[in-house]
Amino acid sequence: MARLRRLIALFGLVLTSCLAWAQSPPLVFGVLNQQSPQLTAERWNPVLQYLGEVTGLSFQLKMGSNVFETNAMMGRGEFDLVFTNHNFQKEFDGVYKVIARLGNKPVNGVIAVPEDSPIKSLQELNGKRVAYPSAEAFLAYAVPKVALAEAGVKETEVFAGNQEGAMAQVVAGLADAVAVNSRSLEQYAERRNVRFRNLYVSEPYFDLAVIAHPRLPKAKVRAIQHALVNMAHDPKGAAILAKSQFPGFAAATERDYDNVRRIYRKMGK
Repeated sequence: MARLRRLIALFGLVLTSCLAWAQSPPLVFGVLNQQSPQLTAERWNPVLQYLGEVTGLSFQLKMGSNVFETNAMMGRGEFDLVFTNHNFQKEFDGVYKVIARLGNKPVNGVIAVPEDSPIKSLQELNGKRVAYPSAEAFLAYAVPKVALAEAGVKETEVFAGNQEGAMAQVVAGLADAVAVNSRSLEQYAERRNVRFRNLYVSEPYFDLAVIAHPRLPKAKVRAIQHALVNMAHDPKGAAILAKSQFPGFAAATERDYDNVRRIYRKMGK
Protein backbone atom coordinates (compact mmCIF):
# COMPACT_ATOMS: atom_id res chain seq x y z
CA MET A 1 0.00 0.00 0.00
CA ALA A 2 2.82 2.39 0.90
CA ARG A 3 4.50 1.62 -2.43
CA LEU A 4 1.26 2.29 -4.29
CA ARG A 5 0.92 5.66 -2.55
CA ARG A 6 4.48 6.57 -3.56
CA LEU A 7 3.76 5.63 -7.18
CA ILE A 8 0.58 7.69 -7.17
CA ALA A 9 2.46 10.65 -5.70
CA LEU A 10 5.22 10.30 -8.30
CA PHE A 11 2.65 10.15 -11.10
CA GLY A 12 1.07 13.28 -9.71
CA LEU A 13 4.40 15.10 -9.75
CA VAL A 14 5.05 14.05 -13.37
CA LEU A 15 1.55 15.08 -14.43
CA THR A 16 1.92 18.43 -12.68
CA SER A 17 5.26 19.04 -14.44
CA CYS A 18 3.78 18.17 -17.85
CA LEU A 19 0.81 20.48 -17.28
CA ALA A 20 3.16 23.28 -16.23
CA TRP A 21 5.28 22.75 -19.35
CA ALA A 22 2.20 22.74 -21.57
CA GLN A 23 1.02 26.04 -20.07
CA SER A 24 4.40 27.78 -20.41
CA PRO A 25 5.13 30.03 -23.43
CA PRO A 26 6.33 28.25 -26.60
CA LEU A 27 10.04 27.61 -26.89
CA VAL A 28 11.43 29.57 -29.82
CA PHE A 29 13.20 27.19 -32.21
CA GLY A 30 15.49 28.92 -34.70
CA VAL A 31 16.58 27.37 -38.00
CA LEU A 32 19.51 28.48 -40.14
CA ASN A 33 18.58 29.91 -43.55
CA GLN A 34 19.57 27.01 -45.78
CA GLN A 35 16.26 27.00 -47.65
CA SER A 36 13.40 29.40 -48.30
CA PRO A 37 11.15 30.25 -45.31
CA GLN A 38 8.28 28.34 -46.93
CA LEU A 39 10.30 25.15 -47.46
CA THR A 40 11.84 25.49 -43.99
CA ALA A 41 8.37 25.70 -42.44
CA GLU A 42 7.12 22.72 -44.49
CA ARG A 43 10.02 20.59 -43.26
CA TRP A 44 10.33 21.76 -39.66
CA ASN A 45 6.80 22.43 -38.40
CA PRO A 46 5.83 18.72 -38.43
CA VAL A 47 9.04 17.92 -36.51
CA LEU A 48 8.30 20.58 -33.91
CA GLN A 49 4.70 19.42 -33.59
CA TYR A 50 5.97 15.89 -32.96
CA LEU A 51 8.42 17.14 -30.32
CA GLY A 52 5.57 18.95 -28.63
CA GLU A 53 3.42 15.82 -28.50
CA VAL A 54 6.26 13.74 -27.06
CA THR A 55 7.63 16.23 -24.52
CA GLY A 56 4.51 18.17 -23.52
CA LEU A 57 6.30 21.37 -24.51
CA SER A 58 5.24 23.76 -27.25
CA PHE A 59 7.55 25.13 -29.93
CA GLN A 60 7.51 28.10 -32.29
CA LEU A 61 9.58 28.07 -35.48
CA LYS A 62 11.39 31.35 -36.09
CA MET A 63 14.14 32.60 -38.38
CA GLY A 64 15.42 35.89 -39.71
CA SER A 65 14.78 37.08 -43.24
CA ASN A 66 18.40 36.18 -44.05
CA VAL A 67 21.31 34.37 -42.44
CA PHE A 68 22.79 37.56 -40.98
CA GLU A 69 19.55 38.37 -39.19
CA THR A 70 19.19 34.81 -37.91
CA ASN A 71 22.76 34.90 -36.57
CA ALA A 72 22.08 38.26 -34.92
CA MET A 73 18.96 36.85 -33.28
CA MET A 74 21.04 33.95 -31.97
CA GLY A 75 23.68 36.37 -30.70
CA ARG A 76 21.00 38.27 -28.78
CA GLY A 77 19.72 35.04 -27.26
CA GLU A 78 16.30 35.28 -28.91
CA PHE A 79 16.16 31.55 -29.58
CA ASP A 80 15.71 28.89 -26.93
CA LEU A 81 16.99 26.30 -29.39
CA VAL A 82 18.67 26.67 -32.78
CA PHE A 83 19.49 24.33 -35.66
CA THR A 84 22.79 25.72 -36.95
CA ASN A 85 26.57 25.44 -37.00
CA HIS A 86 27.23 29.18 -37.05
CA ASN A 87 27.40 29.20 -33.24
CA PHE A 88 30.92 27.76 -33.61
CA GLN A 89 32.16 31.07 -34.98
CA LYS A 90 34.26 32.83 -32.35
CA GLU A 91 31.69 35.64 -32.05
CA PHE A 92 28.97 33.24 -30.85
CA ASP A 93 30.90 30.27 -29.46
CA GLY A 94 30.47 29.25 -25.83
CA VAL A 95 26.89 30.31 -25.11
CA TYR A 96 24.51 27.78 -26.62
CA LYS A 97 25.39 24.13 -26.01
CA VAL A 98 25.13 21.20 -28.42
CA ILE A 99 22.47 18.61 -27.55
CA ALA A 100 22.02 16.73 -30.85
CA ARG A 101 23.06 16.70 -34.49
CA LEU A 102 21.34 15.86 -37.74
CA GLY A 103 22.06 12.26 -38.68
CA ASN A 104 24.84 9.82 -37.86
CA LYS A 105 26.44 10.20 -41.28
CA PRO A 106 28.79 13.18 -41.72
CA VAL A 107 28.41 15.54 -44.66
CA ASN A 108 30.93 17.25 -46.92
CA GLY A 109 31.49 20.65 -48.41
CA VAL A 110 31.16 20.36 -52.19
CA ILE A 111 31.95 22.51 -55.21
CA ALA A 112 29.86 21.25 -58.12
CA VAL A 113 29.01 22.13 -61.70
CA PRO A 114 26.17 20.97 -63.96
CA GLU A 115 26.86 17.52 -65.35
CA ASP A 116 27.29 18.88 -68.89
CA SER A 117 29.64 21.72 -67.86
CA PRO A 118 32.98 21.90 -69.73
CA ILE A 119 34.72 22.78 -66.44
CA LYS A 120 36.69 19.76 -65.21
CA SER A 121 38.86 21.04 -62.34
CA LEU A 122 39.03 23.63 -59.55
CA GLN A 123 41.74 25.51 -61.42
CA GLU A 124 39.33 26.12 -64.31
CA LEU A 125 37.11 28.09 -61.91
CA ASN A 126 39.66 30.91 -61.87
CA GLY A 127 37.72 34.04 -62.82
CA LYS A 128 34.46 32.08 -63.02
CA ARG A 129 31.25 32.71 -61.06
CA VAL A 130 30.75 30.50 -57.99
CA ALA A 131 27.39 30.66 -56.20
CA TYR A 132 27.35 30.65 -52.40
CA PRO A 133 24.42 30.95 -49.98
CA SER A 134 26.24 33.62 -47.96
CA ALA A 135 29.64 34.47 -46.52
CA GLU A 136 28.37 33.06 -43.19
CA ALA A 137 27.90 29.48 -44.41
CA PHE A 138 30.30 26.80 -43.18
CA LEU A 139 30.22 23.83 -45.58
CA ALA A 140 28.89 26.02 -48.38
CA TYR A 141 31.36 28.90 -47.99
CA ALA A 142 34.16 28.62 -45.42
CA VAL A 143 35.25 25.10 -46.40
CA PRO A 144 35.11 25.66 -50.20
CA LYS A 145 36.83 29.06 -49.90
CA VAL A 146 39.79 27.46 -48.10
CA ALA A 147 39.99 24.80 -50.85
CA LEU A 148 39.88 27.40 -53.64
CA ALA A 149 42.51 29.55 -51.93
CA GLU A 150 44.81 26.54 -51.55
CA ALA A 151 44.30 25.79 -55.28
CA GLY A 152 45.23 29.38 -56.13
CA VAL A 153 41.79 30.13 -57.56
CA LYS A 154 40.26 33.61 -57.48
CA GLU A 155 36.62 33.27 -58.39
CA THR A 156 33.76 35.76 -58.65
CA GLU A 157 31.42 35.31 -55.71
CA VAL A 158 27.66 35.16 -56.35
CA PHE A 159 25.58 35.24 -53.17
CA ALA A 160 22.10 33.73 -53.31
CA GLY A 161 20.78 33.97 -49.73
CA ASN A 162 20.49 30.23 -49.05
CA GLN A 163 21.70 26.90 -50.43
CA GLU A 164 18.57 26.29 -52.50
CA GLY A 165 19.06 29.68 -54.12
CA ALA A 166 22.73 29.01 -54.82
CA MET A 167 21.95 25.78 -56.65
CA ALA A 168 19.17 27.50 -58.56
CA GLN A 169 21.69 30.11 -59.77
CA VAL A 170 23.75 27.38 -61.43
CA VAL A 171 20.71 25.65 -62.94
CA ALA A 172 19.60 29.00 -64.38
CA GLY A 173 23.05 29.63 -65.88
CA LEU A 174 23.72 32.65 -63.64
CA ALA A 175 26.76 30.97 -62.05
CA ASP A 176 29.30 28.45 -63.31
CA ALA A 177 29.58 26.40 -60.11
CA VAL A 178 27.99 26.12 -56.70
CA ALA A 179 29.41 25.66 -53.21
CA VAL A 180 27.01 23.61 -51.12
CA ASN A 181 26.82 20.80 -48.57
CA SER A 182 26.61 17.30 -49.97
CA ARG A 183 23.24 16.40 -48.46
CA SER A 184 21.55 19.54 -49.73
CA LEU A 185 22.99 18.91 -53.20
CA GLU A 186 21.68 15.34 -53.29
CA GLN A 187 18.21 16.37 -52.11
CA TYR A 188 17.98 19.30 -54.54
CA ALA A 189 19.13 17.17 -57.48
CA GLU A 190 16.54 14.51 -56.68
CA ARG A 191 13.71 16.99 -56.11
CA ARG A 192 14.47 19.07 -59.24
CA ASN A 193 15.58 16.13 -61.40
CA VAL A 194 18.89 17.77 -62.31
CA ARG A 195 22.43 16.40 -62.28
CA PHE A 196 25.66 17.86 -60.95
CA ARG A 197 29.30 16.79 -61.11
CA ASN A 198 31.58 17.35 -58.13
CA LEU A 199 34.88 19.18 -58.65
CA TYR A 200 35.76 19.11 -54.96
CA VAL A 201 34.61 17.16 -51.91
CA SER A 202 35.93 18.11 -48.46
CA GLU A 203 36.76 15.93 -45.50
CA PRO A 204 33.65 14.84 -43.57
CA TYR A 205 32.06 17.09 -40.96
CA PHE A 206 29.12 16.41 -38.72
CA ASP A 207 25.93 18.00 -39.97
CA LEU A 208 24.23 20.96 -38.29
CA ALA A 209 23.64 20.79 -34.54
CA VAL A 210 20.61 21.42 -32.38
CA ILE A 211 21.84 23.73 -29.65
CA ALA A 212 20.15 24.92 -26.46
CA HIS A 213 20.38 28.22 -24.61
CA PRO A 214 21.67 27.85 -21.01
CA ARG A 215 18.50 29.45 -19.62
CA LEU A 216 16.54 26.30 -20.48
CA PRO A 217 16.04 24.02 -17.45
CA LYS A 218 18.07 20.81 -17.69
CA ALA A 219 14.94 18.67 -17.46
CA LYS A 220 13.50 20.30 -20.56
CA VAL A 221 16.78 19.96 -22.44
CA ARG A 222 16.96 16.25 -21.57
CA ALA A 223 13.37 15.71 -22.68
CA ILE A 224 13.98 17.46 -26.02
CA GLN A 225 17.23 15.60 -26.62
CA HIS A 226 15.60 12.25 -25.85
CA ALA A 227 12.68 12.99 -28.19
CA LEU A 228 15.00 14.03 -31.03
CA VAL A 229 17.34 11.05 -30.71
CA ASN A 230 14.49 8.53 -30.48
CA MET A 231 12.34 10.09 -33.21
CA ALA A 232 13.68 7.76 -35.91
CA HIS A 233 12.77 4.72 -33.77
CA ASP A 234 9.13 5.74 -33.39
CA PRO A 235 7.00 4.84 -36.45
CA LYS A 236 5.17 8.17 -36.34
CA GLY A 237 8.42 10.11 -35.91
CA ALA A 238 10.17 8.10 -38.63
CA ALA A 239 7.37 8.91 -41.09
CA ILE A 240 7.70 12.64 -40.37
CA LEU A 241 11.47 12.49 -40.83
CA ALA A 242 11.12 10.66 -44.14
CA LYS A 243 8.59 13.16 -45.49
CA SER A 244 10.83 16.08 -44.47
CA GLN A 245 13.94 14.38 -45.94
CA PHE A 246 15.65 14.30 -42.54
CA PRO A 247 17.93 11.35 -41.68
CA GLY A 248 17.07 11.54 -37.98
CA PHE A 249 19.02 12.96 -35.06
CA ALA A 250 21.87 11.66 -32.92
CA ALA A 251 23.17 12.74 -29.52
CA ALA A 252 26.15 15.08 -29.89
CA THR A 253 28.69 17.04 -27.86
CA GLU A 254 30.74 20.21 -28.26
CA ARG A 255 33.84 18.16 -29.17
CA ASP A 256 32.10 16.76 -32.25
CA TYR A 257 32.48 20.20 -33.85
CA ASP A 258 36.14 20.99 -33.14
CA ASN A 259 37.04 20.65 -36.84
CA VAL A 260 34.27 23.14 -37.67
CA ARG A 261 35.81 25.62 -35.25
CA ARG A 262 39.24 25.14 -36.87
CA ILE A 263 37.95 26.09 -40.31
CA TYR A 264 36.13 29.13 -38.97
CA ARG A 265 39.33 30.28 -37.24
CA LYS A 266 41.25 29.86 -40.51
CA MET A 267 38.68 32.18 -42.06
CA GLY A 268 39.19 34.66 -39.22
CA LYS A 269 35.79 33.87 -37.69
